[in-house]
Amino acid sequence: MDDVCNDKVSCFSKVIPIIVTFNPNLNELKVLLSTLSSFILVKLIDNGSVDVKNQKKILSQYLNVQAIFLDENIGIAEAQNIAIQSVETNTSINGTFIFLLDQDSVPISNCIEVLYESANQLKNEGVKLGVIGPALIDSFSDSRFGFNKDGKRYCNDQPISAAFECDDINSSGSLIPLNVWRELRGNKKELFIDHVETDWCFRARVAGYVCYGTFSALLLHSMGESTLRYWLFGWRKMPDRAPERHYYLFRNSMFLQKQQYVPKVWKWKNILKLLLTMGYFGVFHRQRIKHISDMYLGIKDGLKNRLGVKKKK
Repeated sequence: MDDVCNDKVSCFSKVIPIIVTFNPNLNELKVLLSTLSSFILVKLIDNGSVDVKNQKKILSQYLNVQAIFLDENIGIAEAQNIAIQSVETNTSINGTFIFLLDQDSVPISNCIEVLYESANQLKNEGVKLGVIGPALIDSFSDSRFGFNKDGKRYCNDQPISAAFECDDINSSGSLIPLNVWRELRGNKKELFIDHVETDWCFRARVAGYVCYGTFSALLLHSMGESTLRYWLFGWRKMPDRAPERHYYLFRNSMFLQKQQYVPKVWKWKNILKLLLTMGYFGVFHRQRIKHISDMYLGIKDGLKNRLGVKKKK
């Protein structure tokens, strides 16, 4: 019992949750902050939200939360960089982890404690750990998402050990050693949003680090604005996204397609996913013209390395 208590105390002091907000649902934000109330420090960075006043009112109820409010939306990639840089200047690097969270994510039960324990166990076994993440449950469809390894999809209906190596980890729910984040110099801010973590994980792997996932930890996470059902040799589900998100998804995919550190198996699967996305949203979605336009512009800008925030017409 004492060992369990000590592990929890160590987790609450050695793990620093990092939350990025942008016009968040305030009720969802309250739920998230409540789940993190035991942690010594929580960093929140707001990306230029409209309703800052009410968000600050909620944050004032949590003494462990330190907030940064930006004047404009600079993207999740650079927002995370800034928040974590503020942590680095006041925290011991060794033994400290950051835990990345989106505003619409909620760790289920002892998710973070499980990740922390698994991370330390792997490091004690000599694993050069880059990141470990939980299995995701989509808050709209209740679907559970697995992990990718060498082009294959592993789901929790298969007999897999508590923690196992995988290709990459979703940003929200990532537990990352702070010294690894510093070594890799954080995110590429020019990606802005979408595939930011994919790029980070592949760079980590090239640097000799390993990505791990575990079904023993669960995170409730919104995979899109809602969920769409489609038939492809059986009923399947995909996130419904705004057209502008498809701009970033397609643009950053094109950027990653050109990078040598990105595995070829990922590139082939990525192309198939883009074709499926283009086929569905370009034919069946009610905003198909706008989706097609943003996808085309994303492909064009990605091939020409026009990154950063999407230029307004």
